[in-house]
Amino acid sequence: MTSRSTVIPDPPSVSRETVLAPDGRPAWAQLELFRGMSDSAVEELRSAMQPVYFDAGEAILRQGDEGTDMYLLDQGAVRVHVRASRKDTAFERVLHPPAMFGEMALVTNAPRTATVVAEETSRCLKVSAASFRLLAARLPEVTAFLTGAVGERLIEADTIQHVGKYQVVGRLGAGAVATVFEAMHPELQRTVALKMLSHALVHHPGFADQFKDEAKLIAKLDHEHIVRVIDTEKAYGTHFIVMEKLNGLTLDDLIQDRTQLTWGTTRRVLREIAAALAYSHGQGLLHRDIKPSNVFLTREDRRVKLLDFGIAVNADASTRQSGALLGTPYYMSPEQILGRPLDGRSDLYSLGILAYELVTHELPFDAESLDDLLRLHLNQPTPNPRDRAPDVPEDLVEFIAKATAKRPADRFASCADAMTFLQLATELPTVQRMELTTLAISYHPAKRDKVIRALRQLEDALESEVGVSVLSAHRRSGEGKGGE
Repeated sequence: MTSRSTVIPDPPSVSRETVLAPDGRPAWAQLELFRGMSDSAVEELRSAMQPVYFDAGEAILRQGDEGTDMYLLDQGAVRVHVRASRKDTAFERVLHPPAMFGEMALVTNAPRTATVVAEETSRCLKVSAASFRLLAARLPEVTAFLTGAVGERLIEADTIQHVGKYQVVGRLGAGAVATVFEAMHPELQRTVALKMLSHALVHHPGFADQFKDEAKLIAKLDHEHIVRVIDTEKAYGTHFIVMEKLNGLTLDDLIQDRTQLTWGTTRRVLREIAAALAYSHGQGLLHRDIKPSNVFLTREDRRVKLLDFGIAVNADASTRQSGALLGTPYYMSPEQILGRPLDGRSDLYSLGILAYELVTHELPFDAESLDDLLRLHLNQPTPNPRDRAPDVPEDLVEFIAKATAKRPADRFASCADAMTFLQLATELPTVQRMELTTLAISYHPAKRDKVIRALRQLEDALESEVGVSVLSAHRRSGEGKGGE
């Protein structure tokens, strides 16, 4: 591969100066991948770039060569050529500035997957992998664009398309913390969800080690209302969590569509989230990001699956990582905002905010700036949901008020206590004032799934009936004093 990385006289058709956009930022910073980058981060990345020039017909990258640098096309044009075999062309495209290529060299030393040749005299800005690693250690924010870049490469035809043994099929969703892909285990032909952690989080000091430790804990979680983690992978400069793929929709989908759940279903959903949290807290793991988009309702039986333990921590861990506030501000507890030690009551506060949004379809706190929003969580009592939805039952009003108390000591003592409140304080008194029918079913453990499905169908059929309340419970073989 031939390139000129030393300062040379200006080719006649290009300038020495980096092309600027109307807002004064470099033209390459207008690319979608860099749109959210702060001015200071752009300048830091710009300072790590070295201008290099190429004549028309000169190879910049060669397919199969070792990758050591990323390039940003500043002036001129280049042709990207991917060859499937010695004779066949699989992909070919001409890039015009601003454009980026060779970026995978920053996250992997795998051979180049394409040949790039200058179409005309061109000026590029080169970033070496070595200099980028130094910059990332000092300023993790500059790595954020890699998450989008890797994500695009994972779903493009004739590119990487694999994470370890898993073949990427498509993208399922994206957020500030992670991007989720649909993938296939090639040998088992099993579809999974593949969650890629943001590169910016990976480069926070200590976060990667913590993530690996917590991933081990998450993989051990075994609860019917928590999405099951199957595997973990490390690739392309970040970490991946392999999870069961679910079919259905999130609570956020329901809220955005303004779908009103029955009060019985609302209580059940909140109970199941509380049950999942009580279990994870019992395992010493706090979620820290409870919100509607992280609560899934399965299509088959509309049961809760709690998602996204990607920023979960041990109960004695700090809220902040190197000054970064992790979580979603609309749902954060006061102690999480202040960076204080957390326990399960922090997740409970977030659950209370979620409950408010679920019954009103509105957030209790909103503001034009992040600082103003956080101040509301710190100082303003949660509004009464009946101000926006007058028919909210009294027990749900009480649940929201107690769960979102500013002082942890004023909340439920635990998510288990909150779950008990939702069961006993709302259902049993109703049953005691009316006729009571008790159903007991004995069955072989092999028939458990069939019996539970039948009971859930019965519960779903009755939960919308006015004047009918259903309370179900299950005991596995061997539980209880009798060991039956």
